[in-house]
Amino acid sequence: MMDIVLSEGSKQFHVPYGPAISDGSLEARFIDLKTNPEIIPVLPPCVGWPETQELLIQINKSRSPFMTLAADQSFAKGPDPERPVILVSFVSLCFAEISHNAKDLVSDLVSFLQQQMDAILKDAISMLDNTLDLEIILEIQPTHFHHHEIEGWSLTVMMIASGQEHHAVRGTWGYGIHALIDGLNAYAPQDDWTSS
Repeated sequence: MMDIVLSEGSKQFHVPYGPAISDGSLEARFIDLKTNPEIIPVLPPCVGWPETQELLIQINKSRSPFMTLAADQSFAKGPDPERPVILVSFVSLCFAEISHNAKDLVSDLVSFLQQQMDAILKDAISMLDNTLDLEIILEIQPTHFHHHEIEGWSLTVMMIASGQEHHAVRGTWGYGIHALIDGLNAYAPQDDWTSS
């Protein structure tokens, strides 16, 4: 069963976040990937996860109007014997032009993405002649951008894919990731920013 849910968070997200780590670790701290895209392949969420790497590269391309704030994914034990494996992921993003992160603009993006991703995933289900056990949550959240001293909003896209075995669950999740990339590109086609 495929489902896309809209949500509004109440807890404020802070950018940058995490401790100042002096050992060079890339764990649990904000890194501006828009200005440092060369770091993407070595980020812990990207190592062994080409789907996450591609998502972060596409969102943070120079022609893309978006930037990422955080991302991660992991396998976990499923909720029942019918779905013993789940893959949970999230990516938080915003408009790269920080002053554009007003609630109404981010909400418009969410509504557009819901429609686009729903259509893309329904097409995939039709082509596969199979259902996708995938839940997607598009959650806007209040965000404080400390370096800019701006209160705004960001979007967190959470995906939960489930099924019988790891490979199939990862494939289902991959359809969701590509639907997100395609939806973002449809929202802001910037001379085909996915190829630059």
